[in-house]
Amino acid sequence: MKKISVLLLFVFILSSCSITQQTYDFVHHGTESIKTNSNFKYVAKNVMGKAKTTYKVSSYRNYKQQTAPDGLLSEAKSRLPELMANQAFANLSIDVLKTLNGKRVGAAIDIKEITIEVVVSADIIEYY
Repeated sequence: MKKISVLLLFVFILSSCSITQQTYDFVHHGTESIKTNSNFKYVAKNVMGKAKTTYKVSSYRNYKQQTAPDGLLSEAKSRLPELMANQAFANLSIDVLKTLNGKRVGAAIDIKEITIEVVVSADIIEYY
């Protein structure tokens, strides 16, 4: 009887665990767009723009979802500083983080929430 209760407790603990899985992807555009025959200086390094949205999967129709009407990448780019005359972005990186939250169901995951975050970072150069 004691072995059965320990086994049931073990199964209960494993079945109620929350699972978080995160994936990462990126794209980097280096300095190939810089005119190497022109003089330029760095005005700012590692400026960032971020955008994030979360979808609740289990209550998709009943829950008002966060939306990005123009797209997450567009929102993140709009949060970068504005460029002045003769300025350009260099070393542009786009990072995409996707996080799944849910519970374990056997060998699979029952996803309850998906969060997607886009981060755009760049350096600002100025031609003179």
